[in-house]
Amino acid sequence: MGALADLLATRREDILQRFEREVRTHFPTQGLTHSAIIDTFPVLLEELLVFLRGNTQAEGLGAATARRQVRDTAAEHRAQRRGLGYDVTQIVREYGLLRDCILGLLQETGGALDLTEQRAFHVGIDLAMGDAVAESEHGREAERSALLERERAARAEAEEQRGLLRDIIEQSGDGIVMADARGVLRLINPEAERQHGRPLREVSTERWVELYGLSDEQGQPLPLEQVPLYRALHGEIVRDEILWLRRPDGTRLPISVAARPLRAPDGSITGAVLSGRDVALRRALAQEREEALTLVDTLLATAPVGLSFLDGDLRFVRINHALAAINGVSGEQSLGRTLVEVIPDIAPSALPYYQRVFATGEPVSNVELTVPAPSRRGEPGHFLVNYSPVKDREGHTVMVATAVMDITDLKRFEERLRQTAEFRERFLGIVSHDLRNPLSIINLSANLLLRQETLPERALRLAQRIALNSELMGRMIGDLLDLTRGRLGGGIPISPAPIDLGPLSRRVVGEVEVSHPSRELRLEARGDLRGEWDADRLGQLLGNLLKNAVDYSPEDSPVTLAVHDEGERVRIEVRNQGEPIPATLLPELFEPFRRGAARGSRPFSGLGLGLYIVEQIATAHGGSVEARSTREEGTVFTVRLPRTSPRRE
Repeated sequence: MGALADLLATRREDILQRFEREVRTHFPTQGLTHSAIIDTFPVLLEELLVFLRGNTQAEGLGAATARRQVRDTAAEHRAQRRGLGYDVTQIVREYGLLRDCILGLLQETGGALDLTEQRAFHVGIDLAMGDAVAESEHGREAERSALLERERAARAEAEEQRGLLRDIIEQSGDGIVMADARGVLRLINPEAERQHGRPLREVSTERWVELYGLSDEQGQPLPLEQVPLYRALHGEIVRDEILWLRRPDGTRLPISVAARPLRAPDGSITGAVLSGRDVALRRALAQEREEALTLVDTLLATAPVGLSFLDGDLRFVRINHALAAINGVSGEQSLGRTLVEVIPDIAPSALPYYQRVFATGEPVSNVELTVPAPSRRGEPGHFLVNYSPVKDREGHTVMVATAVMDITDLKRFEERLRQTAEFRERFLGIVSHDLRNPLSIINLSANLLLRQETLPERALRLAQRIALNSELMGRMIGDLLDLTRGRLGGGIPISPAPIDLGPLSRRVVGEVEVSHPSRELRLEARGDLRGEWDADRLGQLLGNLLKNAVDYSPEDSPVTLAVHDEGERVRIEVRNQGEPIPATLLPELFEPFRRGAARGSRPFSGLGLGLYIVEQIATAHGGSVEARSTREEGTVFTVRLPRTSPRRE
């Protein structure tokens, strides 16, 4: 074994210590540990020893294996060093330091270097260094290829970006105008052509104002020094200024412009660009909005009812003086505050309606609230409230408009009217009831006089007149009592019992014929007409309907009473001819004290309670009554009765 191989075998630690000192001297190794600096060099020294032995002993297969191992270890070292940021020059220099450390120690120990061993040693070191250089060359070639590929990709991306920029400029909703450093116009996109009414003309700054009709709001030509694009050419940045354009057709268009200089990398101005947005519609909408707000403010200020607008958080956005007075909180103090904060005592009653409008988008109308009223010192007040949605263009409810009317005084007035009406009706009932006794005496006395055979002719006529009018008065008093029962007593009382409407109808028709001998009355009775009803009350119902038909029909026309079996019900119809009842009067026919002009055989008498009593009797039996009237069909009153009347508690 030669001196160099012996040195590698016996002084390996000394070599590594020398190498670490040299590395720390010649390289930035701050923070690196001993193991990080030494890395794979102990293994490399061992493999160099094997390589030296193999080459000096001419063991071809062993030398080849040693070469491969040296190169593998060197490759592992290069990977570690690249991780530390070393380049190929630093890696090659490290191997040179290792070579110097080994040869220097050999010289110090006085060892003689055999030429064969020396050649093998240098070959081993050069293997490690050569692979580093080759790998670096390969890396540089790959880097050059990558750079070329990146350059091609960058060119393609730049071209794509230029195309995209072209499309953006062409399709932009803003007008775009560009001038070069000399002030010559180089670009006007389609929107700018539309705004100016002229295509691109490569003209200098001196012709801008004249050619493109640049003016101020009063229509005066704009001085060149005030033109935004010209100012941008001189380094100024212009934002949100209004520029007026006079187009070839004579119209003037306001545009909102922004302009800025274009600069080269060295900061010099290479041109300027201006963007302009047509604000004619925006200005018109702003004016329309301002007018609408003025109208709203006028309405809020002058409306006699309380008005307000609340947003989604139920905060007051607007409120008029009338509602502020009702709430007892000024308008200024209400704005921006929630409903609960402004009217905490009233809010719980109103909140469900606001929530319903926001949830459904539908209005809630005519809600009556009885709540403590701050405007009435906390006493209960009555309010009629309407809640309406305020929607945006997409149909979303963004606010709720509220209209509040204080109806407290109206409610009190209605209550006084109700009490007055109730008193009047009670008074009528009492008087009517009390009149029946003296009227009975008058009627009895008149009938007694009529039975006197010796009564003079004149006295007989007077007695007949007394009897007739007392009978009429009795019917009127009976109607008044029925009115009082219907209004105050819970409805007309009935006493149902099994009856047959057929015979009852014939009897009533006969009675009406006696009092109207000149009129033709017809009866149609079909099917099973039996049921449980109050016979006297149904007789009164039929009589009132027939008398009404006779009074309101021509003398030469028939009146028909039709009674039909409808299974569980019985239908009663009274028909007469003549002029139809106006459609506006039909809903009021069954109200008390309603009478029209008679068209029958003689003037009628009564209080106008007949049809009201008909409805009350039908309702008491669980039935219904309705009227229809046309020129072709005539006038028809229809009553439908269940066969069994409801029992009253």
